[in-house]
Amino acid sequence: MKKTQLVENYSIEGIAQSIVKNHPVSQKYTDDDKKRMYNECQEKLETLPVLEALISLDHFHSYNNTFAPYLKRPAIIPPEIVVVDSRIQEMCALPYWSYYGSTGEGRFGACMGIGSFSCCPPFSLKADKVQAKLDKADLFLVLQTQPREFGVGEAGDQAKTINRLAKEITEVLGKGSVVQKFGGGPCVACSPQPCECGGECRAPENKIPSLEGLGVCVDQLCKDCALLTGDNTWPITWIKGFGSPNQPSMQIKVTIALAIKLVAQHMRGH
Repeated sequence: MKKTQLVENYSIEGIAQSIVKNHPVSQKYTDDDKKRMYNECQEKLETLPVLEALISLDHFHSYNNTFAPYLKRPAIIPPEIVVVDSRIQEMCALPYWSYYGSTGEGRFGACMGIGSFSCCPPFSLKADKVQAKLDKADLFLVLQTQPREFGVGEAGDQAKTINRLAKEITEVLGKGSVVQKFGGGPCVACSPQPCECGGECRAPENKIPSLEGLGVCVDQLCKDCALLTGDNTWPITWIKGFGSPNQPSMQIKVTIALAIKLVAQHMRGH
């Protein structure tokens, strides 16, 4: 009997993909299953022209802020295939070098949001609670920006974009139709005011935890979007030397998402 050779790979992508391969979603759904479910999602979307209009690039680009115009790729995928795992949340605590200052000072440790920012672990929802929300959803909207320089734009404009879209979707589909908002990076919805930290929140209705902070494997999410849409610009490349003069690349893509439930809309008889 031929033995399976295991390859050790401690890159961020390697760790993420090891979690994915060990996750029930990967064991349950083949690529063909995902494509079939994706087509079913598109059929649902075709019956909702008001929702289609809201998730168009033309609509996003009409938002008057510094984040929305960079949105490049929207995709509606089945929430069943989204990998949510507590081990992804634990990866936020992996130590890494971060650099700051003109002379290259730095620190080696976990993301500074851990244990501090109120939407970051351990204050964010646990993975099983996030999975329960996805179980209630019918559609999973994923949005990704085109590459742009790190730090460009107003810090709070990502949150303004997500919250505005969530409000618009709720207005047309009904209360409770947006079951969870997912951001790219730590929540800065209160910017320019700093986070209350320690689990406290001055505006709970506006808070937007990160995809990773809620246990979503963004690496696999973007790979699935590429598989389902045929657009191979979705996958992400992990930055090396973050914050250092040798950082490749100096540009970033931001991925955000909304989990959407259609039951409220159907009950209203639209």
